[in-house]
Amino acid sequence: MNTPTVVIKYGGHAMEDPALAAAFAQGLAALAQTGMRLVVVHGGGPQINSLLNRLCIESHFEKGLRVTDEATMEAVEMVLCGQVNKAVVSQFCQHGLRAVGISGKDACLLQAERISPLYGLVGEIKHVDARIVQTLLDGGFLPIIAPVACGKEGESLNINADTAAGALAGALHADYFVLVSDVPGVLDAEGKLIPKLNRARIQALKASNVIYGGMIPKVGSCLHALDAGCARALILDGRAPASLERYLQENAPLGTVVEN
Repeated sequence: MNTPTVVIKYGGHAMEDPALAAAFAQGLAALAQTGMRLVVVHGGGPQINSLLNRLCIESHFEKGLRVTDEATMEAVEMVLCGQVNKAVVSQFCQHGLRAVGISGKDACLLQAERISPLYGLVGEIKHVDARIVQTLLDGGFLPIIAPVACGKEGESLNINADTAAGALAGALHADYFVLVSDVPGVLDAEGKLIPKLNRARIQALKASNVIYGGMIPKVGSCLHALDAGCARALILDGRAPASLERYLQENAPLGTVVEN
């Protein structure tokens, strides 16, 4: 029996709230004991905002993406690859997980090109070399990945964490791609949970501005993961107790499942 590979985008209150973060780590430890091969890609938007505010650097967003000049990129890399990555590693190790922190620049894991001058140092992933992740998984480690990529000239590029996680899930042909979010899933115009979404429905909801802002890269990353070979994609509420374990172990009907 093959052991399933699960790529998880970790962020929001599940990462920021100490009690939720501890519960999440405990849940991952329980899943790891079943033999699941787990990969975590983390965000860090609030922590980046905090440092930028202290440095008096103003933030701008376009279509859910942070416009990133050189000063902003320096702060982003400091926070994601340093502060947040190592804090997540420490938290997970305290719960018995063999967590190892890397960024998308290590071993050229994430290779990207700039999207456009409008976004500055924001990258679009062009290639994922997942060999370092496979090596860590084969060694029994849990890779914790900061979403910073290598540019064509070796420069650091800011990658939306949802997008980075989806690209990695596709490259690994993961059995599950789970986006841990601060909402129950994708909501309709009346605020009700949509249990399942396909590509056509997503386009319609985007056209009517029901899906907007930060949800755009979330659904986009799910579709990209599915297109690249991931088996299942889900947007899940990380604030709900044991939601990840309930979905992966009990197939509980939670969140929004994204299908092609």
